[in-house]
This record gives sequence, structure tokens and C-alpha cells, in this order.
Amino acid sequence: MGTDERSAGDDSRGQSHAGESAVECFARCLRELHQAAGSPAHAELIRRGLAHKPPIRLKAASLSDWFTGRSTPTARSTQLAFLLGYLEKIADNHTPGRQPTPPEQWRQRRRLAENERRARRPSPSTPGTRPDHTAPGHTAPGHVDEPDPGAHADGRAATVVYQGDPIDSGHGTLTGPGLHRTIGAPETAGRPVREFTDPFALEVHQAIDAPEHTGKALPVPPVYVPRAHDRLLRAAVERAAGGESTMVTLVAGSSTGKTRACWEALQHVPNGWRLWHPIAPGRPEATLAELSAVRPRTVLWLNEAQFYLEPDEVGERVAAEVRELLRDPALAPIFVLATLSPDPYWDALTASPSAGAPDPHAQARALLTRTDLRVPDAFTGTDLDEVRARAGEDPRPADALASGDGGRVTQFLAGALALLKRYDLAPVGAREVIEAAMDARRLGHGPALRQAFLEDAADAYLTDHESDTLTDDWFEQALAYATTRVHGASAPLTRIRPRRRTRDTTRDSGDQPTYRLADYLEQHAHHARRRFCPRASFWDAAHEHAHTTEDLLNLADAARARLRLRHAQHLYNKAANTCDPRALMSLAELRDEAGDHEGAEHWYREAADAGHTGALQALGNLWERVGNHTAAERLYRKAARTGDISALHCLVMLRVGMGDLNGAERLANEASDAGDSDALSALAQMRYEAGDHDGAERLYRQAADAGNTYALTTLAQIREEAGDHDGAERLYRQAADAGNTYALGTLGRIREAAGDLDAAERLYQQVVNAQLERFLRSSNRRAGDPRLPDRAYHPSLGYGGALGLLSLVQARERMGDRNGAERLAREVADTGDTHALTALAQFREEANDHDGAERVWGWLRSGLDADDAPSVDG
Repeated sequence: MGTDERSAGDDSRGQSHAGESAVECFARCLRELHQAAGSPAHAELIRRGLAHKPPIRLKAASLSDWFTGRSTPTARSTQLAFLLGYLEKIADNHTPGRQPTPPEQWRQRRRLAENERRARRPSPSTPGTRPDHTAPGHTAPGHVDEPDPGAHADGRAATVVYQGDPIDSGHGTLTGPGLHRTIGAPETAGRPVREFTDPFALEVHQAIDAPEHTGKALPVPPVYVPRAHDRLLRAAVERAAGGESTMVTLVAGSSTGKTRACWEALQHVPNGWRLWHPIAPGRPEATLAELSAVRPRTVLWLNEAQFYLEPDEVGERVAAEVRELLRDPALAPIFVLATLSPDPYWDALTASPSAGAPDPHAQARALLTRTDLRVPDAFTGTDLDEVRARAGEDPRPADALASGDGGRVTQFLAGALALLKRYDLAPVGAREVIEAAMDARRLGHGPALRQAFLEDAADAYLTDHESDTLTDDWFEQALAYATTRVHGASAPLTRIRPRRRTRDTTRDSGDQPTYRLADYLEQHAHHARRRFCPRASFWDAAHEHAHTTEDLLNLADAARARLRLRHAQHLYNKAANTCDPRALMSLAELRDEAGDHEGAEHWYREAADAGHTGALQALGNLWERVGNHTAAERLYRKAARTGDISALHCLVMLRVGMGDLNGAERLANEASDAGDSDALSALAQMRYEAGDHDGAERLYRQAADAGNTYALTTLAQIREEAGDHDGAERLYRQAADAGNTYALGTLGRIREAAGDLDAAERLYQQVVNAQLERFLRSSNRRAGDPRLPDRAYHPSLGYGGALGLLSLVQARERMGDRNGAERLAREVADTGDTHALTALAQFREEANDHDGAERVWGWLRSGLDADDAPSVDG
């Protein structure tokens, strides 16, 4: 597209202002794109990143630094690529008539900013001498340049190597020590299916009582009204009974009847089958331990399948082994019944990664794909008539309809609404214990919450006056209230009873009682408490009592996103005692963001030695920043050899920065052959800007041949500017056929300019349909679903509260209420979004209030807990 056809706004966005540096230009253009997209809050961007396929981990501090120019993202940044892509898409809707900035132009801006920053950066002390940062439990680090890829301290006792065929993961194979079975498994997994007479033992929700009912005893569980999904599930049972190994995954929200539907299907499984429900000592561990004991005609019960499949490495092993069960003819038939919530679990486990990105759930995706059976949240149509017709057998379903909750029968029966009422009416002490559990689950803790954690964390929610009025046995009273069942159904908290220990295993939580939060309250907390950040005693309790590495890492991530950096570092340090690669990498990033290059180098080396391939690339970037290009190249190449394709892109940009364009092109071709064609597009943009239009077009064509649709649209723009409108239209059509909506819109403009209004309208409608489809996917609304969600997603609903607070921050500052402005900006940061603090610091700088600005910048650098400033929660 020619520059004369861009909007005036686009012209200003693409050019540097007088006296503006490349760093300032990049940050300004990024802010303008953010504004064109409606200024989405950082918390929303982080949430969108995690929902991406595969998940992208954005950091609030990094977003603030990029928007303000305090730092520039690296060429390898998948976070920046996602951010630009997402903002460009929603800017198209938010700002009519706007044309997106080509990716190549963004890459050029970023490269110029990085080169300028590198040129003016004072060199820190040369990395090489390691400080003594070794955490307790760590051994002295080895040199990252000479890693031993086989040097893994396995630590797994009593295992035998799985000797079956390698399993294709989509990214290599899993074999050898990746798949193992534990010695001591029982001879045959599970028990005869007819021995299971208690649905609640298989985690079906308890139902409410009907105390006003004075007739005959009510059925347990309540009377069941089959719906469309039950008929499909019954057909799957018949296929399994006929000898075909089958898997069905029921997908729906909490308390919608997923597990009850599985129980009803189980009643139609023929005699002679067994049911296997692996749960102790941990669900994935139990699954791996007894797999060798599975026999034909076994039902594998994977209720809440995220607990089996989501843990990174062990979850992938479980998924791979279950795939083997299903495809092994010697074991047929196997019938797998699973349940999952759509958001975030189904979406996260089935997400397809972009080219070259990590694929943490390749096995889970392969297992789950095409197994989903959606369960509607509400009863509709003739199902409602059937509920009313059976009121004589059981009045409770009809009572649910009379409650006026829009056909949400199963939620009413599971006591979900009564649970909310009990929480709302909880006395002092009990309410705080429940909220500690709600926040722990919301912020990433696993389902098993230690009693000691709940007691210590609850202190964060009590005011001084409330604490002074409590009796000595307040916690016992609070726990008694929180564990009392509502109408005989579930309680806000339920004691997790220890199961019979399997041989050579112990419970993770030791001898401490553990409790589980009711599903519906957990779901409620994610919305109702999303703007609340707990006080210090909550994080201290988490550090003291969180007992799994995954819990520690998730809570550390949550603290970091909310600028509770001291607490984040403590949690990461505790997780790092297990030599967990992600914990070590996070510690390195914290030190890097704080400007501690020596500390960052130390932790990057630790992470690399622990097997984190991204650490090699990050350490290479650190060497590049201090000017040691030889060491940087060596590390980038080593990362590339481990399968990190994006490291090749780093090598390309390193070669470009050194002036070796021919070497850069060779490496770009290597990256393209490995599945990353962006480096070719970036080189093409540089050649084009240098006047080598033929060389640029050649590289763009290579990238386009590799499937890069942005390269196709850029080629089309070049053809259009050269007057070859037919050639441009053909290229736009190729890109549109590959799913590029920008190309569709441009084709519509071309047809409109040619007077073919019918064709233009059809093309514009295709763009609208594509955007609508993305909207439906992002808000978990499915085409054909008869019931719309109560609150369909819209950006203003997702982050509207934080955005409104941002306006209030600016208003308070203009009126001279500095304390009020700071308090509100910190409140926004408590949601995981530091945008308001950044805006406040910039506002003060523009008003020449440098001391006030530096106070806010200090929070962004060091965290809101660094100076013991009080949290907005009191």
C-alpha cells in the first residue's frame, strides 16, 4: 500500500518527531498503538497473553518499561510479537479507518531503538566472575558454555524405563526415561464397575436437601433428566462396549453436571468392566504408577482432568501414556471419561502454538482433540418440561426452576447459590478464612490448602479492631462455620480426607489437615476479587506453607505481576531450592530488570545448567548488551542446537548489528528452514530501506514461500507502489486465502476503488466474520449454543474498572490530591496492571515534579513492598 493511502494518523505514527531519539520514537509509537486500541489495561493484556495458543507470559513491569521507553524489548521477544499483533487487531475495531503498521516496520523501529540503547549504554562490569548468590540447597554452578545435556539428577526411585514404541509429540518423540512406570503397581488397575455404588466417591457434587418436603425419601443423587449430551455420551459407551477404545471429555463450567453425566453413563457400562480412578498420592503420579496394571474393558475416570494433564512434564507423560492405552489393540477396549472447564483448562491444554514457539502441552492436545462434548450451563426447551413433569419424584429440580435463575438447575442443586449466601453472611474470622482460600486459588495455589496456611493468611484480612475482638478459639470457630455443609450439599471449605497410602509414598502435605475450596466460590473469586491484592501476611503465609514447587511458582508470578517483588523473590528462592528451571529463570529476570547484571548472569547460568533453554538465549542477550558479540553468538548457537528456533533470529539480528548482511541472510534461511520466517522478512525490510529493492523482494518471496502472510502483504504493497496493481491484487488474494484479514480488507478497498461495490461488500463482510469468530473464541461462546453467557466478554467489562481508575488518578493529580492519586494508582497495580503508576510518573515528569516522579518510578523498579508502603487494602 502506498504511503499516500495511509491515514494522517498513520503518517505521524510512522515518523520520528524532531529531536526524538530512536528509543523515544519506538516507545511513543507503542503508546500510540496502545491508545488506538482503546488503552487496554495491563492486566487484560497479561490475561490475553495467557489465553493465547500457546500461552504468552507478559510481565506488568516489562509492559510499563516498553511503553515509557525505560527498556526496549529484544529481537527474540515473543511477548512483543504477541503484544503488537493483539493491539493491531483490536485497534482495527476501535479506530475505524486505521491501517495497521506492517510488522517489518515495527521490527525496524525496535532494531534502531536497541542499537541506539546499546551504543549509549555504559558497560557494566564484564560478566564472568560469579558472585556468591547460590541459594540454599544449590551446588556451585558449572560453566554454561560446556553443559552436559545428559547430566540430570533424576531422583526418581524404584522406576523402570518404559520400553514401548516412541510416542510422537509433534516436536520430537518421548521415549526412554521420559516415560516410566513405577515398580509395585497392583496386578490389575481399578475395581469392578458394579462395586461403585456411591456417586460422591467419584466426585459427583452433593445435592441440597428439601427440608419442606414431607413425603417419601428423596432419591440420592437427585432425579436425573437426560439431555442431548447424555445421548451422545450413551453412544460413546456403546462404542466402547462394542470393542472400540474411546475417550470423551465433557467440557463446561463449574457445577453444570459434567461429573453427574459421567456417573449416569457409567450405569450403562456392561458388567465385567472395571473402573480405575487414580488419585493417591497425587493424580498424575498415581496414573503413571498403575498404568502397567491396566487391562482391557477398563473405564479410566479422569474427573477434573487438568490435575492429571496440566503439570508441565509429568502431565505430558500422563497424556502420552493414556494415548498409548487408547491406541494399543491388545488393551482394547479402554473407555476414558474426563471432565474439564473450558476456561482456562480446555483452552490452555488444546492450544496450538505458533511456529517456533514452545509447545508445553503437545501430548495433552493430541489426547484431547476431537474428544470434547459440551455440556450446556442451563436447561432449555423440552428439557424444562421434563423437569417439571418429574416434580412428583423429586421436587428439587422444579424448585431450581422456580428460583428464577434461568434454567440453571444443576448449579442450584449443587448448592452454588446457597454457598454464595453463606459466604456473604459469614461472621468475622470465618469470612477471612474463606477469602484467604479464595485468593490463594485465584492467585495460583493448588486445590489442597493447608490448615496452617489458612490460619496465618487470614490475618491479612482482619482489621486491628476485628483482630482485637476475636476469642482465642476464633480459628476453630471459623473453620467450623466454613466446613458446614449448606442444605446438606457442599461447604465453602471441605476437609480433604487422606486416602490409604500406597506403598513407598507419603502425602505432600505431611500430617497437616488440608482443605479444598468449593468450585463455585473459586469461580466467583476470579471475577469478584480480581482487583484485590492481599497484604504482606498472606504472602508470608504462602512462603511458609506452600508445599509444592508449582504452588510456589504460581504465587510468585502473581506477586511479581502486582509489584510485590520482595515476596516474589522469596517465593522464587524457595522454589529454586528444588533446582526448578523456571524458578531459576524468574530469579534471573528479576535481577536483570533491577539492573543487577552480575546477579542476573549467575541465575541465568543456574537456569541453563538446570535445562532451561531460554536461559541460554537470555544470557546471550546479556553478553550482547555488554558488547561481547563472540560470547553472545556462541550462546545463541548453543540455544539453537537445543531446538530454540528463536535463537537463530537473535543470531540474525546480531549479524546485522555487526554489519554482516550476508551472514545474516544465511542464518535467516536456516531459521526459515526451521520454521521461523520472520528473520527473512526483517532482513527484507532492511534491504528495502537501504535501496536494494530487488534483494528485498527476493527475501520477501522466500518468506512468503515459507508461509509468512505478512511477507505476502508487504510484497503486494511493493507491487502496488510500483504500479503493478494486478500483481498486487494476486498477492493480496494469496494472503487473504491464507487467513490474513488485513489482505481481505485491502482487497475490499481495491474493489471499491474500481467501482465493484458488491465484491467490496462481500470482502468487508469476510473481515467482519473473521473478527466475530475471534471474538466468539475469546469469550468462550460457541456457534449454535442456545444460551448466551450471562456476561459476554467485552474489553470494557474485562478491564473497565482499572481503566476508570486510571482516569481518576489523572483527575486527582490535576486537582493537587497527590496522595489520592498515588493510592488509586496503587489500587490499579494490585490487579496486576502497572499502567496507572507509569502514567502518573510521566504526568509528574511533564509537570517538572521530578522528585514525585522518581518516587513512583522507584515503586516500578523495586516493587510496592520495597519501602513498606501500605497496601490499598488497608
